[in-house]
Amino acid sequence: MEKPLDNASVRWDENNQPVSVQFGDVYFSKHNGLEETRFVFLAQNNLAERFAALANGETFCIAETGFGSGLNFLACWQLWEQSRSKNHSTTHLHFVSVEKYPLTCEDLIRALSLWPELKPYADQLIDQYPPQPALGVHRIRFPLGGVSLTLIFEDAADGLRQLKPCATDGSPAPPNYQFGPGKAKVDAWFLDGFAPAKNPGMWSSELFQSVGALSAKNASFATFTAAGMVKRGLQEAGFAIEKVPGFGRKREMLRGRFNPETPISNDDTPSSSEGTTTRGNARGSSARLFWHLLSSTDRPASTATNVAIIGGGLAGCMAGAALARRGLKVTIVELQANLAQAASGNRQGVVYSRLSPHNDPLSRFNLLAQVFANNFYAAPDYDLFNSCGDRCGVLHLAMSDKQRTHYQAIAERYRCEPAQNAPMSFTSAPASKSNPFQWLDEGTASERAGLQVKYPGLLVEGAGWLSPQDVCNTLCSHPNIELRLSTEISDLRRTENAWLLCDSDNAQVTTASHVVIANAAAANKLAQTAELPFNQIRGQVSHIATHHAIGEALAGLQTVICGDGYVSPPHQNIVCTGATFTLRNHEQSLNGQCQQANLDNLAAMVQLESGMTPPPLDGRVGFRTTTPDYFPLVGPVPKHGEMRASFSPLQHKANAALTTAGEYHENLFCLLGLGSRGLAYSPLAAETLAAIICGEPLPLSQELYRHLNPARFLIRELIRGSRKRSV
Repeated sequence: MEKPLDNASVRWDENNQPVSVQFGDVYFSKHNGLEETRFVFLAQNNLAERFAALANGETFCIAETGFGSGLNFLACWQLWEQSRSKNHSTTHLHFVSVEKYPLTCEDLIRALSLWPELKPYADQLIDQYPPQPALGVHRIRFPLGGVSLTLIFEDAADGLRQLKPCATDGSPAPPNYQFGPGKAKVDAWFLDGFAPAKNPGMWSSELFQSVGALSAKNASFATFTAAGMVKRGLQEAGFAIEKVPGFGRKREMLRGRFNPETPISNDDTPSSSEGTTTRGNARGSSARLFWHLLSSTDRPASTATNVAIIGGGLAGCMAGAALARRGLKVTIVELQANLAQAASGNRQGVVYSRLSPHNDPLSRFNLLAQVFANNFYAAPDYDLFNSCGDRCGVLHLAMSDKQRTHYQAIAERYRCEPAQNAPMSFTSAPASKSNPFQWLDEGTASERAGLQVKYPGLLVEGAGWLSPQDVCNTLCSHPNIELRLSTEISDLRRTENAWLLCDSDNAQVTTASHVVIANAAAANKLAQTAELPFNQIRGQVSHIATHHAIGEALAGLQTVICGDGYVSPPHQNIVCTGATFTLRNHEQSLNGQCQQANLDNLAAMVQLESGMTPPPLDGRVGFRTTTPDYFPLVGPVPKHGEMRASFSPLQHKANAALTTAGEYHENLFCLLGLGSRGLAYSPLAAETLAAIICGEPLPLSQELYRHLNPARFLIRELIRGSRKRSV
């Protein structure tokens, strides 16, 4: 198993300040790091005045090269709270930072302990800091301050490439290609990697080109350095440069403004006027395709004003909440009389994903979704773990040698050693934060669970269980959300500027500038999503009353236990255990064989007295909607006929070079196929969807987004046809 990322190697000087071993340079000024940040990055970008001038609902985006200790971010967050108008509570600060060598959580805590006045902000950062080492893109929400942080743990040039639309091979897309109706742009830059003399690899021409390509009109930049290579690179990227006095003993530094009239050199970018070509790539090379992107020349720029969501389960409610938090008016239309009545209607659901030490896309998505969901449900704006469930931890039992190997590898990868030679005033992270995935032997696992388990396992301390119905009702209590219950949408019609949603009697229910389809398998009844591939899997959960002998034996359960099935701690005197997975079975009523299967799985996980009388048949049946590759469907809805025609050359040459963008229904999106992991997947999926609709940086890598994009199956179908012909 390869280690996915190297953490920063840090030594601490005589003043307890961090010094990078990799680059032999300080993280911040030894004179006064906080004042240096305020002078170089906050003042030279004129942020106090710009924050105060934001209108309600506006977003300000800052991008940074070199997250380091997070000092720049925390100082900026403090200034944001001090400067923005108190009457403009819906303004939003989006901070994006790239870091090749992230600090461990222990080193982060030690570094930030130097700045007591930033402690209220530092504590929140530390609480959600991604488990280390963790390559890739990580989104962190700080909901009460209107602040989001996107951490990209990669080389600077590769990290910034995640922010701008690229082809499937990573090459830049034409400037008019984008992920959704809006395009993410950066308003201010903090160029803060280690000094060019010590870290020349970061200050590359590709980095400067990315800075120019991602800059909004009149975007600003500031950097502590005045090196000639930095000045020339930024000028070539389209910035007007100004030298000004530096901080402290530093004689000069650079600042400037983006001039969009200056042409930006980008030789790798194909012209958007090239159209489709069947020219092939070199044998064995990856195809350079743009099927996951939209072309802004094919449609007028559009800003979401009101969004209609079809479906009131976890997918629809989570999407509605994500959009409502961004100031959009949302209407959720649900067939049933209440929310969360279908697959989302179980008494208890587990915040569970399939964790693996492998570096394949599905394993990476599961890890990101798990971490994001754990933090989302604990966030103070909803406080869902406290109000709708319990953050009691989830114990994944290792019931096979393969699982034992996997779970031990995960625990070892993310195990954080206590800081060495730390000063007495330094407080280390709690074990649950330093080691979010803990390997427990059978005895320790039993002690943690509160009853005897039959296997060792991996404890995910930050997870737990939730009542999906309560979660949905809480999410939809937002003032920007309107509910239309007991209403079926049978037809979607596009007018020049809006979508019309009509019922089975052909009557108009509502109109919206944008629509999200989130009604699980029922999406196949709508013409626009009829071709999306789904499997329906029947699941039966068993309910065991705590006054029954088996329920009484489980009454002391303190954590969720997962193995071949799961069992959750009692809630309202009922223990939930399950769930079965049955294909091609549409039986709605409870089944005795499925009840016995659940009891057998329970007995395989925990120690129960032999000879106990089975409990009466009680529980619930639901039908999960999954996709063939187990990723959910998140993003714009493809026009299947048009895309098959545009990308038909792939049927003849799997790595044909095609420069055309994908073809999608205008302002029509979906969030579908969450399967049995709705509670774990839906927060990150909804955040991704909202970012696409609102023109924000994606909360995950472009590679993972392509695995979520609803057009992926169509493209794979065409490529598969080519491969069959070549056999």
